[in-house]
Amino acid sequence: MMYRLRAALQGFCRRLSRFMARHFIDRESEWADAEELGENAGQEARFLRLQLTKARAENTDLKSRTKDFGERFAALFHMPDDGLREIARSYEIRRKSVGTSCEVVLEHCVFCGCAVKTEAFQSARDALLYVALLQTAGYQPRRNLSCPPCYAEYEKSLELSQD
Repeated sequence: MMYRLRAALQGFCRRLSRFMARHFIDRESEWADAEELGENAGQEARFLRLQLTKARAENTDLKSRTKDFGERFAALFHMPDDGLREIARSYEIRRKSVGTSCEVVLEHCVFCGCAVKTEAFQSARDALLYVALLQTAGYQPRRNLSCPPCYAEYEKSLELSQD
């Protein structure tokens, strides 16, 4: 049992590390376009040094965050359900209509508020643990998603505004 929990925790940490690396690498808006810097080689060198310093700082921050994950995550597995519910306040955990399984709503539509992304679990405790792990890891759901009907309506409104 402990071996499975340890393996699951290690797998989660690896996925979290990859997610965080992608999150920091994909932030292109903070990186200026090199062509905009002009012909000045000195200015370009200073800009590249600054970008390298930022990347190193983000890398160091990522490495330091993952060092104490094991201790923080292990405490969650021993926490009672009431403590997990307190941590999971900001997420919606609901029972599915069929069976006794639960689902966690991770992301909502920005227009109508319906559930866009959910994860299903066999028990309420599993769902609570999942949410507590996400909270402890610092996961932030995307807040710019829309469901297909709302997106279709949005596209129609764009077509009407162009006419």
